Amino acid sequence: MSAKFRKLNEAGIAAFRDYIRDGAEGPPPLHLLENPETSAPLKPDIQPGSGQFDDRYMFGVYLNSLLKESDPAAISGDAGLWSALALYWFDRLCPPDAGGNRTPKQEYLYVLSSDYRHYYRHLVRSPWQLVKDHSDASRFLLISPRKQAHPLSVHGEILEQFGGRQQVLASRPIIKAANKLYFDKQKSRPRTGVAGNGRGSARRFGLILRQLDLTYDPECMTDSAFIGILPDEFEKWRKQMEAGQSKAS
Repeated sequence: MSAKFRKLNEAGIAAFRDYIRDGAEGPPPLHLLENPETSAPLKPDIQPGSGQFDDRYMFGVYLNSLLKESDPAAISGDAGLWSALALYWFDRLCPPDAGGNRTPKQEYLYVLSSDYRHYYRHLVRSPWQLVKDHSDASRFLLISPRKQAHPLSVHGEILEQFGGRQQVLASRPIIKAANKLYFDKQKSRPRTGVAGNGRGSARRFGLILRQLDLTYDPECMTDSAFIGILPDEFEKWRKQMEAGQSKAS
C-alpha cells in the first residue's frame, strides 16, 4: 500500500463492484487503491491500520478516531471513501473459508449505495455513523447477542429492525433509551431475545413507536420517561434493566 490512503473513483468503484459480482474470487483487488486510474487523493490524509476489532462497536470507535479530521457532512455520502475502506478491510468484511473461497453478500454492504433503503447497511459507514451520533449508546446496535467468528462481516438483526426507520436511527433519545433497555452491561452484549420476534423485541419496539408517536414526542423526553411509557410487553426488559442497575450500584 502507498503511504497515503486513496479513495476509489468511479472507475475504481465499478471495478470493485465487478469483483464482488463475480463472486469475490481471489484476493481483494487492493491495487485499485493505488492506481491513479481507479483512485483519487483523499484530504485530509488518513492511514488505516490492521488492528483487530472484537465487535462492530469497537470498529466504529476506531473509525471515528481515524476520520476525526474529516468533515462528517462531507464524507457521510462519499461512496469512494466508504467503498475504499470496505475494499481495504475486505478480508474482515467477507472472509475466505478454509478453502480460500468467499461468499459475498449483498453488494451494498461493501459498495456504498445512494438508496435510502440500503446505505445504512454499509459495513464500514454504519459503525462510524452510529458511534458518531450515539457514542456508547450504539452498542446494542453494533454488538451481536452471540459471539461471532467474524464480527465485522455481520450487519445484525437488531440494526436491521431499527435501520428501516431513519428518523428512529437518528434520534438520540430513542437510541439511548433502547440501549438502556436492551443492552446487558455485565455481559457487554444485547440481552438474549432482543433480536427475535417475541414480545418487547427490537422488531416490536419499532411497531410500538409508531403508535406512541401519535401521542408522545420522544425527542422531548428523558430516556427513563420514554422507557416508562412503553406498554406491558416490555416489562420483562424493564425488570432486567433494573436488575442490572442494582448489580452495578
